[in-house]
Amino acid sequence: MLFGDLTRPDFKRGLPKIIADTCDYLNTLDLASLATGRHEINEHIFMNVMEVESEPAEARKSEIHRQYLDIQVLISGEEKMEYGVTQPNLADYEPYNEENDYQLTLAGKDIELKSTVVLRPKMFAVFLPYEPHKPCCNVADKVSKIKKLVVKIPVNLL
Repeated sequence: MLFGDLTRPDFKRGLPKIIADTCDYLNTLDLASLATGRHEINEHIFMNVMEVESEPAEARKSEIHRQYLDIQVLISGEEKMEYGVTQPNLADYEPYNEENDYQLTLAGKDIELKSTVVLRPKMFAVFLPYEPHKPCCNVADKVSKIKKLVVKIPVNLL
């Protein structure tokens, strides 16, 4: 998991080229005016823009991906994300949804040795395949209206 802030002039330091180039592209957009839904970035990379309300972390399931990495960028609101860096036990997850490339935790299961990060607008988090993450969680037990985008990059482009 990587995270950073698109407003920093050095946000690309240490990022793989495909992630840095994608973030450069995002910085050319008026993020606040993006319509919700799917947007093609190029023939391989796309993003989903969504507007949701945050929820208590206990009400959400964590997820992993296999074929794509996520770049999650907060556009407005505030969002806590829980994440883990240990190898997930796939027995703790529902069956893999190959069409949409995700796998959610089973009821009563959670991220092992989890950590949290709070995102403010223009901050981003990058989750590689098999890195469990739980986005859209309340900050300080407060519900927030969130607008965010999630870029999907095929892992074979890294």
